[in-house]
Amino acid sequence: MAERLLTVPQVAEEFQVTSQTIRNWIDSGVLPAIRVGRQFRLRRSDVDALLDRANADSDSHASQRDVWSAKATRMPMRSRAGAAAGVWEDAGRARTLDRA
Repeated sequence: MAERLLTVPQVAEEFQVTSQTIRNWIDSGVLPAIRVGRQFRLRRSDVDALLDRANADSDSHASQRDVWSAKATRMPMRSRAGAAAGVWEDAGRARTLDRA
């Protein structure tokens, strides 16, 4: 028995994204597809494989983080020595220099 082929709108509905997103994935090679005339068809097994990869990738990311824990997950701040000052810091420094 031949494997079932899906249309771009069917796959988009399953992923809850737009059809254009699915076409972008096809163009970038993320999702293999078969061109039939001017349209694409996708194998059920390729769609399932992408779902499995997405599920495996999300197991170790922020979706699994406990939002109530005290652990902070921030980027460390740059050292102030030699670092470029922010917009607000420059304004405060300019006022201080004007008073001197």
